Amino acid sequence: MSDNVGAIDVGRSNLDFARALVESLHKSGVAAAFLCPGSRSTPLALALAERPGLLQGVQVDERGAAFQALGYAKAVGRPVVLLCTSGTAGANFLPAVAEACHARVPLVVLTADRPPELRAWGAPQTMEQRFLYAGFTRWSEEAPCPGERRGEIPYASALGRRAVAAASGAVPGPVHLNLPFREPLLPAVVDTQGFVQPDPRAEVPGPGGDRDAGAGPQRHPGSAPGGGPVCEPSWEPGRELAHELGCRLGRATRGVLVFGPGTWDPSLAAAADSLARALGWPVLADPASGLRAGDALDGGLIHAADLLLRSAVVAKALRPDLVVRFGGPSTSKAVNEWIARHESAELWLVDEAGGFQDPQHRATRSIRANARPFCTLAAAAAAATSSAVEPGVADSSAAMPGARAGSWLGTWEHADRVARAASDAALAAEQRFLVPHLADELWRQVPAGAALYVANSMAIREIDAFAGPRSDALRVMGNRGVNGIDGLVSSALGAASALGVPTVLWCGDIALLHDVAGLLAGSMQQADLTIVVANDDGGGIFEYLPAARTVPRPLFERVFATPHGLDLCGLARGLGWNAECVQSVPAFRAALSRALKGGRHVIEVKVDRAVNTAFHLSLHAAVGAALDREITG
Repeated sequence: MSDNVGAIDVGRSNLDFARALVESLHKSGVAAAFLCPGSRSTPLALALAERPGLLQGVQVDERGAAFQALGYAKAVGRPVVLLCTSGTAGANFLPAVAEACHARVPLVVLTADRPPELRAWGAPQTMEQRFLYAGFTRWSEEAPCPGERRGEIPYASALGRRAVAAASGAVPGPVHLNLPFREPLLPAVVDTQGFVQPDPRAEVPGPGGDRDAGAGPQRHPGSAPGGGPVCEPSWEPGRELAHELGCRLGRATRGVLVFGPGTWDPSLAAAADSLARALGWPVLADPASGLRAGDALDGGLIHAADLLLRSAVVAKALRPDLVVRFGGPSTSKAVNEWIARHESAELWLVDEAGGFQDPQHRATRSIRANARPFCTLAAAAAAATSSAVEPGVADSSAAMPGARAGSWLGTWEHADRVARAASDAALAAEQRFLVPHLADELWRQVPAGAALYVANSMAIREIDAFAGPRSDALRVMGNRGVNGIDGLVSSALGAASALGVPTVLWCGDIALLHDVAGLLAGSMQQADLTIVVANDDGGGIFEYLPAARTVPRPLFERVFATPHGLDLCGLARGLGWNAECVQSVPAFRAALSRALKGGRHVIEVKVDRAVNTAFHLSLHAAVGAALDREITG
């Protein structure tokens, strides 16, 4: 069946429309574009490829491309274009679009489509695409087929501007444009305006490209190519509100600042430190908050919150009267349960998008403000009230032996020292190289200024539990919107290409196998990425769930643990990666040092799942016993 209307130069209309849209997207601040090969998307693919200064990456797998775009956009904080052809191709974008929605990552998703009259008539590669991402987009629109109306070039330009504004607005996230095209898709003669044959090593968008195009992280996230602004509001509390909040904070004697996963802001640590010092409060920081590494946040950072709050005695002694939480809920189940347990305490949520990230339905106040200015203004207001009310003073009965007399912060700091000492002793006593040792080594050995992309399930929890004080800066990233394990290799590839710094992905074996296409993409793009995989031959996190104790072991192994028995190093080498297996701390350090010199590397650490589970249980018991001794005296 032909869809060629023939009355106008359809191919020329298609290409002109695509070029106008791409030009508008780029000028409005799009950082890069990820393309998947296909037929119906031909006009858009050509317009993207020939656009001067717009960096593009090509991915053969749509799901991998979407997660790569997600990682890139997360790293640079600017919208990224994602393009595919018609049919089921766009459906493969859905997991990454859902993650971008919940993690507030700006994506502009372009799905090419066949003309409307072909839908539901059995035409090949044709399906309902308009509502593919319903519930996950900030805005969606279907354009008419080019050549059907006057003024379509101004419309295409406006469409691009609005898409970027919606994707990068007060609540950043995905935007979907469904773009149908009739045949012929291109004019008989195509003048490729600005196409330059790319260097194969520059196939992935990265900071090595056109600096003026704003491709790399050296530009402020709110600056567009050519200096134009991207819609990036900064929500600051008014000074009157800040004074009111600061006075209330200053009157609370048992307060805690909790920073969950959120948008990375390198200047947040200093502002958080000033507020914590003004109040005399402890700071609980999620690994993905950006506050666990570096020396800017010196006052009151509690590193072992996940370990110490597992103790019922400690959790009760550290009863808060006010918790101020920034960003999303913490990775730590112990921290979240501690907040939920103390129902009499106030819970404030500070969120610049005014979202309701409150699955426990506990919030007593929701404040629409950016974390950094909130901390700065509230610190000044709290300091101004300190002469009337001494902040940070707790009931002396709650203080543990060894804490500063009557000090709420001192109580937390002492518990933190006890928990970390017990944990360190358990790690030192265990001679086998297990997952907690791997978390400790990664936190210590990944160099200053590098990036650590951490998978969900166990990896992010291990970093949360075992990442101690670290003076060197380290950017920690993860897909903490929906917390899935899919697309992690591709996400890390996108982040690595955007940041241009040594980047390490830490994941488990199931997460790696879930994104084998990411290994293929990394090889085709000659990426620089180190993947550290803890291989316990199955889903290790299920060992900590009730099913591990209630389901017969053979059934548990088949249905939950899913052992695979695969040679992961052989798999990686077959897809063009350097790979080695290590089983000791010295061997791991040497392998990581070699890998961080550049190229594609997989470092496999084989772990006995049963031994690893038993060690976790014994370590938590040892930490709990040490804390109980301190509390009971």
